Amino acid sequence: MKTAIALVVGVLGQTLFLTLVAGAALGLVIGLLLLVDSERALRWNAYMNRWISTGNALSVLDRPRDIKRLIYHWHRVVGLLVIAGALYSVNVLAFGFRTEPLVRSFRDLASPTALRLTVDSLKIFLIAGNVAAIPAGIILCFRPSLLKELEGWADRQYGARLANANLDAPRYPPDEFVRAHPRLAGALAALGSLFVLVSLGATLLL
Repeated sequence: MKTAIALVVGVLGQTLFLTLVAGAALGLVIGLLLLVDSERALRWNAYMNRWISTGNALSVLDRPRDIKRLIYHWHRVVGLLVIAGALYSVNVLAFGFRTEPLVRSFRDLASPTALRLTVDSLKIFLIAGNVAAIPAGIILCFRPSLLKELEGWADRQYGARLANANLDAPRYPPDEFVRAHPRLAGALAALGSLFVLVSLGATLLL
């Protein structure tokens, strides 16, 4: 387990390091270009400046998909699958799953007592959920109409769109500041990027 965690941390660390180096190098180039030829840099910015709305991108994912008609049409098959899956899960969780190996695998992340309590609580929660699914599957097989009232109460739609539309609106003050003070913005970008590059280089030497 330690080896796997070390591998993941190493890969993520190298990826983050390379991303910071590439971003700082690009910032240095843009800063120098604003100092040397600000008009060309501003023309490139105007050409590449595009607004990408997350609301439009997520609209397809937010569209509801109604599967109730399909489930009620095949209610016996779906009910049998639910019963079979619940019985199998209860059997595995109650009689074939031991928590101690999992606690030993993650013993470096927290105290054994806290890990054991967390894993046991999750096990009990899963067993209770699957036990509750058995009568639901039986009702779905023989009397699916009994679930309609519960379904009407529990049926909710949750969207990923931002609650505040202002968070998805473009902000132009940074662009206006760069257009009004291109050399100052270039100097700040170049100095900041150079500082990041020197700092990252120093971490490699130390």
